[in-house]
Order: sequence, then C-alpha cells, then structure tokens
Amino acid sequence: MLVGKTYAPILHARSVEIKALAELPEATKDLIFPLIVARPWPNAKHLRKTWEKLRAAFGTRRFALDLDPYKRSSGAAQPAAAEFDALFDHADGHRAYFEEVASIDEAIPTLQVGPNSNVEEQLEHAQRLDRGLVLRLQYGATPTPIALARQVAGAMHDVAIFVDLGWSNDLLSRELWASSILEAIAEDHIEREVVVAGSSFPESFRSLARDEIRANERVIFDNLVQRHNAVVLTYGDWGSTRLPKESTPMGSIPPRIDLPNSREWICFRREGEEGFKDIAIRTVTDRSWPRDLRIWGTYQIAATAEGVPDSIKGQTKAAAARVNIHLHQQAHFGAAGNFSDRDEPFSDDL
Repeated sequence: MLVGKTYAPILHARSVEIKALAELPEATKDLIFPLIVARPWPNAKHLRKTWEKLRAAFGTRRFALDLDPYKRSSGAAQPAAAEFDALFDHADGHRAYFEEVASIDEAIPTLQVGPNSNVEEQLEHAQRLDRGLVLRLQYGATPTPIALARQVAGAMHDVAIFVDLGWSNDLLSRELWASSILEAIAEDHIEREVVVAGSSFPESFRSLARDEIRANERVIFDNLVQRHNAVVLTYGDWGSTRLPKESTPMGSIPPRIDLPNSREWICFRREGEEGFKDIAIRTVTDRSWPRDLRIWGTYQIAATAEGVPDSIKGQTKAAAARVNIHLHQQAHFGAAGNFSDRDEPFSDDL
C-alpha cells in the first residue's frame, strides 16, 4: 500500500487542503498516500461532490478514506448531510460505509472505531472488498489500541497502521503513547506498514513580525525511528493544519503568511498596517525564501508580492499556499534538490 510512498499525511476534506493537494506537481502526488477525513463539500447538494473534488485533485491515485465526526449530525438542509450521517451507521459492520467506499474506485477503507464498531464484521467487509485496510489509532479516541492492532494485523495481511497523535500544543508529551504501540508491533513481529502522524501547527501566534516555529511532528518521528529500528516507519502529519473548528469571522484574523521549511514554519505576521502584499514582500526577500522552488504555493506568495490580481487576499488562500508548500516539502524530505517542474498551468477551479 505504501510502496514507493515517502509521505502519508492525514488531510481533512476541506477546501484549503484539497486545493493545496490539487496544485501539487504530479510527480509529488505520486509520492503521497493521504488519509482523507471526509465530510460533505461546502454547499454541495449531494455527498458525491466530495468524491468528485477528490478525484479532480488527486486523479486515480489510491487514498485511505475516513469520516469526519465533527461534521456528523450537522442538521444541514442539503441531502448531503443525511447521506453523510448514514455512513456512521454501525449496522452489519458499517455496511453503509463499506458500500460507499466500494463505489469509489481509488478509496481504501479505514476501520471505523467506536463503541459499536463490530470489528470482525468490518474485517469481513474489507476482505470481500479486497483493497486492503487502514487502521487509524487515534490518541485519546481509540480504546485499547495495541489489542486492536494485534486483532486487525492477525486477520488481514494488507494493512497500513496509522499511529495518529492528533493535534496538540504539546505534541511531544504524546511520544511515549506512540512508542508503546510501536514496541508492541516490534515484539509481535507484525510486519505491517506503519505511519506516525500528528499535528503541532499552532492554534495561536506570538505577535512577532517574523517567527520560527519548530514542527514537533518531525522531532517525534526522528526519535521513534531511532528507538524502534525493527519497525519500518513512514512519516505522516496533518499537512500543517489543526483540528476543525467553527469558521472565524472575516477580518478577525490578522494577515499572516506562513512559509514551511522541512522542519519548521516561518510565520510572517502583519506589522503595523501592513496588508498581504507588504507581508509577501518581506517573505520573498527573507533569507529563508526557497528561490529555486517553483510550485503553486510559492507562486501565490511571489505573485502577492508583485501585486498580481487574484493572488493572496485573505487567510484562506494564504493557508492553501502554506499547505501546498508543506506537502511538497515533506514528500521530498531529504531528497537532493526539490522537484518543482509542472506539465500543466496552475488552476483555480477547485
């Protein structure tokens, strides 16, 4: 499942993440195996719009499909909300979910974990579907993760285990939880593909015009690789995003441009009465600016600095540029040089 993949991010099916994914170079997409946490597409009448957006963004490449509980029981008037809620039905081993996955050629099922999860019945559905299975062990949300990993690995061979530390301002405190799972996997000689993921992207920012913030996801991953050399690990994170929450009113977020590097984010915050153009100028003239990296995210920042119409005017597009650069950097982490050529023009269709 992860052969040839260098990066396995957990991405929510929000417009920012999907736009960032869509605008990656095709060769970069080939290196990525994302776990997509699905939700109805904004203002879409039917849930299938989400699957259409994913295919437009990622083509026919395979991805794992999970469900976003944050968007469950939203009460939205569109049929998409009811169609989405139906996928949480645990009857007959989450049959409705597995039938939906079966209708999406590129999707690999993710075990649905909860008080009525019916693991054995889900395993039977996964075996009949014959696409493999992803097991997402979530910090604070998955009971008895070690026992569950043993059960699933014992029943299916083609399993990728995502050890998801979730989002936290103190992500390093969760390292021991992940380590205990990896230790059990090594002791049991479970030869399965394992991803370690999580997010430390900050919820709030210091009032500095320029700030460097360490990505603790990489710190934890490096520590675990050294400690558990009997387990082959693939790096994952949340694509430089954090937990879904209610939308922030327009104008309430001070303008900011974030520039990802391999191990940190450099955040350029408004100074005085600066707008996005002023901040972008500071970004592209900063010593950290990757002058040889020509992808959609860097183009958006450079175009903003030049005053190009339809460049970054608000935090949504600034976030999409950040996520795009972050995904590309992590997919090529440690590579000599950074692939950035494109065969097609940038698009703003999504």
